Amino acid sequence: MKNFKKIIAVILSLIITATAALPAVAVSTEQAEISSISDYKQMLWEEGFPVFSTEKFMKIANIFNSIIRLFTWQWIFPENHFNVTIDDFVTNACDYVFENCCLDIVTLLTNIPDINGFAEITTKVFNIDTVEFRNQMYAKRDEYWDQGNTFLSSACDLLGAYMSVIELCEVYAEPTANNPVVYEVRIRLTYRDGGSDIINPGIFINTETGECTNRNNSGLVKTGFNFSLADMMVYATIDCWMRDFGFCVFYDIAANSMPLLWNYETRRFKFDYNGLEWMIQIWKGNYLITNGGEVGLYNRKPGSFGTFYNTATDDQLLEMSMQVYHGDDLIVEQKPQKHWWINGFNMSDRMYLPESLTLKFSIVLPDEEMLNAFCEAIDNHYKHDVTYSVDGLIINAVW
Repeated sequence: MKNFKKIIAVILSLIITATAALPAVAVSTEQAEISSISDYKQMLWEEGFPVFSTEKFMKIANIFNSIIRLFTWQWIFPENHFNVTIDDFVTNACDYVFENCCLDIVTLLTNIPDINGFAEITTKVFNIDTVEFRNQMYAKRDEYWDQGNTFLSSACDLLGAYMSVIELCEVYAEPTANNPVVYEVRIRLTYRDGGSDIINPGIFINTETGECTNRNNSGLVKTGFNFSLADMMVYATIDCWMRDFGFCVFYDIAANSMPLLWNYETRRFKFDYNGLEWMIQIWKGNYLITNGGEVGLYNRKPGSFGTFYNTATDDQLLEMSMQVYHGDDLIVEQKPQKHWWINGFNMSDRMYLPESLTLKFSIVLPDEEMLNAFCEAIDNHYKHDVTYSVDGLIINAVW
């Protein structure tokens, strides 16, 4: 009976989640005075549809939480939230993002569930001296770090902080010593025992350019992606962690299995050059709450089995540029740069059908042999929906 109730709760939550998105679509349809399915498709082609907002996410999360509570008497998300404060600089940056899309970072930060419960009970039952425990964990953290074991080092760091019972979390930014126009975002944790720590998540904001980056080219908070406030664009760094994982068809299959998160089209152009099997792959479409495109450069040894390709090495990088249009509107642009995976994902309040987007890209090839091989691969692709022109060793393509 207990399991049956849980199943019912999940089914109800899924129904509510699905119906929660209907009002936005209905409003758009009514405003456009849709009289047929073809009109509706045309409206989606021209106008897209509203992005899934933070407000909707919070409503659905609360509904789901209430349903679970109703049937199990347990909260899946604690009712209480961490005490989080955010300074004016960070708030203004977050507000700018919210004004240009539906991502409300301030709301998400201030609604982080308070998970101190286990730490409070454990420290009380076992009479743990949290100051001493924290110091021991941090000593272990430094020891593992010196050994090169970053995973265990991070685990000890988190455990030491968590078991201290977090009383207050302050998010703030300070100008860096080397460049006063660049601010570093920091997090100060204050513990119940009176101690505190400052965490540097790796977020640097340039107030002149609007670039949000990390110093070691690992992307914001080591995600592999930076963000441009000026362009409202997310983009991968050249040495992002994904570079170590190459490409295989399974990645696209996995993404296509979650159409509510990823919805894109892709083309793969394969050819032989300089003793290797090469593949240049392109993508365009929706990525979480963004619209964008990608151009990737991969290769492998001849006769390799399966679909896996390695990413291009540093001496194989090519100069590439790309733009993504919706109609006549330029929504993503990446200037010419040497890369193995040039991309850009624009954050806005609308999502567009992948087929309504146009990807334009240029690649400077090293010689005529590779240029001709790539052009032949485009000509032989079964879709025949990519056009191109050649200017010297530069190929300019449109999809």
